[in-house]
Amino acid sequence: MKSFIKIAPSAKLLIGNNVGMSSSCIRCTKSIFIGNNVKIGALSIITDTDAHSLDYNLRRNPSTDFQNARSLPIVIEDDVFIGTCSIICKGVTIGARSIIGAGSVVTKSVPADEIWAGNPARFIRSLK
Repeated sequence: MKSFIKIAPSAKLLIGNNVGMSSSCIRCTKSIFIGNNVKIGALSIITDTDAHSLDYNLRRNPSTDFQNARSLPIVIEDDVFIGTCSIICKGVTIGARSIIGAGSVVTKSVPADEIWAGNPARFIRSLK
């Protein structure tokens, strides 16, 4: 399987050095920053957008649907490890050296040096 990356014309996707990902999906409509030495597990999804409007009337038309979808930047700091099949949602920052357990749905920011897992992802323990 291949990775899929889609970047909107006005969006910024920055990927640091020594980043590994396998069969992942990145959808960037605003801004996604991935730091150095980040590992992203197979089949993970990183998306800074809802992709669709919450208003059903706007969803009926593809152009108004996409234009009215909420987007917020994502920041993944250095040395983060994201487990297989995880989803990183819009507006999230994952602090340096943190670990996201396999299959997690990250809906809020994760401080540095912590392990988070689950759906929605929650604090498991500190790495310090």
